[in-house]
Amino acid sequence: MSRLRPLAFAVLLLPATLAAQGRTERGAFVVRLGSDTLAVEQYSRSGTRFESDIAARIPRTRRMHYTATLNPDGTVAQLHVVGTPVFDGPGQLPPLDATLVVGKDSARSTIKLGDSTQVVAAAVKPGVMPVTNFSYALYELIALRARKGSADSVGIQVLGLGANQTFESYAVRRGGDALDIGYFGSPMHLTLDKNGRVLAVDGRETTNKVQVERVATVDVDRAARDFAARDAAGQSVGQLSARDTVTANVGGAHVSVDYGRPHRRGRAIFGTVVPWGQVWRTGANAATGFTTDADLVINGTAIPKGSYTLWTLPTPTGTKLIVNSQTGQWGTQYDESKDFARIDLASEQLAEPVEVFTIGVEPRSEGGLLTLEWDRTRYSVPVKTP
Repeated sequence: MSRLRPLAFAVLLLPATLAAQGRTERGAFVVRLGSDTLAVEQYSRSGTRFESDIAARIPRTRRMHYTATLNPDGTVAQLHVVGTPVFDGPGQLPPLDATLVVGKDSARSTIKLGDSTQVVAAAVKPGVMPVTNFSYALYELIALRARKGSADSVGIQVLGLGANQTFESYAVRRGGDALDIGYFGSPMHLTLDKNGRVLAVDGRETTNKVQVERVATVDVDRAARDFAARDAAGQSVGQLSARDTVTANVGGAHVSVDYGRPHRRGRAIFGTVVPWGQVWRTGANAATGFTTDADLVINGTAIPKGSYTLWTLPTPTGTKLIVNSQTGQWGTQYDESKDFARIDLASEQLAEPVEVFTIGVEPRSEGGLLTLEWDRTRYSVPVKTP
């Protein structure tokens, strides 16, 4: 596998006091997840026109071009997105051509993905704001709108491109240089300049975990070429948290675990990415599923045969595995009232970090050992049949 030079996008850091250039506002963003750069964006905004170019790496490199017509109040009347693959290989998404038209009480998305076309309608309120992956210039429109009002907190209806329903977000001002935007129940922290432009985004408390830096300019074409070269060299980002299934025979019981596998990406995990004292989905995306076709005993606790979800409550002094009777939900939809059991996990430090979160079932003379490994930590608990 060839070695590639470090990523370089010819970026220029933006001073907070940079004055607007004439009547056109320009800027750029770099989107990172841990040590990986996921996307770069260059945008311009003038009057009622918004335009943005993005090079994104998930699951393979794509070049995105956004154009939008804005209403006088800064909301979006129409958004057009064209996505073009840069590296044509396994896992690449087909070409995209999508248009979102926003009316007074409804919005209509027309999505052309390769040879297929889908039309999706959604009921909306006046002032609904569209959001898409990796365009933080669109989030800047939300920030600018929130800054116009005098209230400390502003409700915002947000619509994803191609979604059939909106979700209610919020914007909370934290002094003159900061704003929090709700992202599926968790705050995304924005740092602003005196004109309300976004200088940085900290999404580490949300499920996407990204951090975003504003720069004056970025060479999107060069970034796309560098990303594509990494795809060709087998260094693509791929799916951020691919789904996996573990199956095993434990003392005659057939057990399976279905879970998302996030990557470490140079980050310290437990106590930071996975905060202490907060229930964790034990993976990523949809809740981690656990099924057994026979009764089990997990570290002395009887678990009847059936389907469950697995959660974890990590603390610096001890971590518990939570077996919950609710199934099929997204990983942010934890319901403590459905807890079936909370079970102590053993913990040990690993000599070498584990890059991708891994759940395993190791065979033992009496059943097996359920293990959770990520970064330099290994949690485990014995499992057997009665």
